[in-house]
Amino acid sequence: MPGDLRFEIIEHGSETYLVGVRLRDEMLRNPMGVVTAEEDMATERALIHVAGFVGDALCATCVLVPEGRAVRMKRVAVAPSFQNEGIGTAMLRFCEAHAKGMGATKFYAHARETAVRFYEKAGYVGEGDYFDEVGIPHLVVRKAL
Repeated sequence: MPGDLRFEIIEHGSETYLVGVRLRDEMLRNPMGVVTAEEDMATERALIHVAGFVGDALCATCVLVPEGRAVRMKRVAVAPSFQNEGIGTAMLRFCEAHAKGMGATKFYAHARETAVRFYEKAGYVGEGDYFDEVGIPHLVVRKAL
């Protein structure tokens, strides 16, 4: 893991937020032929936005959705040049700690089939059956905080 890795809560609409949206599009949406529209970004105004940096480079991003005593993590993306360096795991831990600090007792995600093993290695448990979300198999993964 890079020694100068850090995570921050960033402001919706900031330049850093827009760089994060471009990373999410590149990793998650563009392969499906979709880009984030202005109205999509407007719906994220009340959510918590996380960015990871190595030096000045944005290397990872995600969105947290508070839901009472639970927090959902979504739109998780790590830049290709930073993958397999422990950055995703470090971001997950940062988000869990942030959620716990908000008083959350549960943390969950709708994990793409290809990411389920990542969450399981971090102590998450799959719940129910796979389901289709945006044309891709997903599984709910949960962890008590």
